[in-house]
Amino acid sequence: KILSFAKVVYDTKDNKMKPPVKSRKSDFLSISGSTMRALAKKGAPPCPDVIASDWEETKPCIPNGFMVERGWKLMIEYYQNPTDQKWIGYSRMMSEPLISTNGHFEKKGIFGKPSFELYFKDAQGQTISPWHDLSLYPEGEEARTVNMMVEIPMGRMEKLEVNKETPFNPIKQDTKKGMPRYYAYGVPFFNYGMLPQTWEDPDKKDSEGHMGDGDPLDVMEIGSKQLETGTVVEVKVLGVYSMIDQGEVDYKIIVVNKDDPLASSLRTPDDIDRTVRERLVDWLKMYKTAEGKEVNELTTDRMEGPLKAMSVIKETNEYWREGRRSRII
Repeated sequence: KILSFAKVVYDTKDNKMKPPVKSRKSDFLSISGSTMRALAKKGAPPCPDVIASDWEETKPCIPNGFMVERGWKLMIEYYQNPTDQKWIGYSRMMSEPLISTNGHFEKKGIFGKPSFELYFKDAQGQTISPWHDLSLYPEGEEARTVNMMVEIPMGRMEKLEVNKETPFNPIKQDTKKGMPRYYAYGVPFFNYGMLPQTWEDPDKKDSEGHMGDGDPLDVMEIGSKQLETGTVVEVKVLGVYSMIDQGEVDYKIIVVNKDDPLASSLRTPDDIDRTVRERLVDWLKMYKTAEGKEVNELTTDRMEGPLKAMSVIKETNEYWREGRRSRII
């Protein structure tokens, strides 16, 4: 049985979508799907609160209240660039992982199932841990650059992460109630990963009294290129957000690939496009709400700079060393 949707139209009197009222027919605008797509494709701006009487003929703008602002921006972004690969994750789950061709790996299990595991190998074919055996600092330890290991490529929704409990710490897909997890808030516009040889010690407090979350440092790479799972890339450190999750601090280090075209113009948070910073804050606060969870807390919406970020990296590297010496990790 096919169920029809109740028709809603735009009320110009209070700028809201609602069922039509026959006695006020002239007060309502009907915005069809084809009209919406056409307006998005041409990047129509918001209308004034008072809609012009000739709107039906000219359609110069999108009426306020038709769609939330962020939703309309996404509509414009999509319909102006519908072939961009970043939209694929919205339409279907990927059937195969996107794995780096520059490393040595062993795949086990089936991708998209709890059995999937991606093990790292060295040049001699020996299994290694991406957490403990990859180096945090590049050779020469250049100022403000570190090695990032990519877990989730830009544009992919599978929630992949280094597994701390499994020997050699393979990359696995996170699960909830036995089912693989996917980002439900949207497609990541960044490459997500971790910094090897770091550990947010759950027995150590930050300056605000929050304990570490017990994981390696998370890192978000905001360059222009997609980086495959397992890629180890030298990145320039730009800043850090401090997210509080269930009373624990979960730092998010913001970086850019050292060889990305954007890298030469980015040094501090102020160099990052304001829209990108806003999107990062929105993502960090809101991405768990798609799973019915509360909004995440940031200690501040303003990204702290590279000096703070490098201090966090150095500190968590020391915690990692202590954890290895004491065989806690």
